[in-house]
Amino acid sequence: MNKVLKIVLGIIVSLYLILVVFTTAFLLNRNDYGVSKFLNKYLVIVDDDSLEPKYQKHSLLAIEAVDNDEIKIDEKVFFYDTYGTDHKIKLQEVTKKEKINENETTFTMKDNSLISSQYIIGTEDSTSELAAFGQFLYVVQSKWGFLFIVVFPLFLAFIYEVYAIYKEFKSKK
Repeated sequence: MNKVLKIVLGIIVSLYLILVVFTTAFLLNRNDYGVSKFLNKYLVIVDDDSLEPKYQKHSLLAIEAVDNDEIKIDEKVFFYDTYGTDHKIKLQEVTKKEKINENETTFTMKDNSLISSQYIIGTEDSTSELAAFGQFLYVVQSKWGFLFIVVFPLFLAFIYEVYAIYKEFKSKK
């Protein structure tokens, strides 16, 4: 029975460490707008209901970055809305596209706002949604969630190890 308990405990600790590493990488790879980017994918947690009904609040969206030339008229794109004090992610249809130079394109959206290509995340067609995983990451990446799910258990494990070392040294004397 003791051997089975050690195996189960080992699996739980391994899964927990994978969670900690993934969450830490997710948080360390954030850009100025709070969006994580891994390779060619942006990982966006929908934090409000502005993208409903298509995308639910707290869903995780994996948006593949696309080149400016690949974006077509009448295609929906995700972009950073930086007009207010809050940076939000919006989804709108492109109505016009104007190439400024080789690296810069300006897009006119359905509401007649002009968006520079540096604020474009990707197209709706290149997006996949992971609803349940987004809710979990939303909790873990929050200040209190990270504290109680990641930092506090690791602190307790550290304290236990210090206690075990102390106990070992005390028993040898």
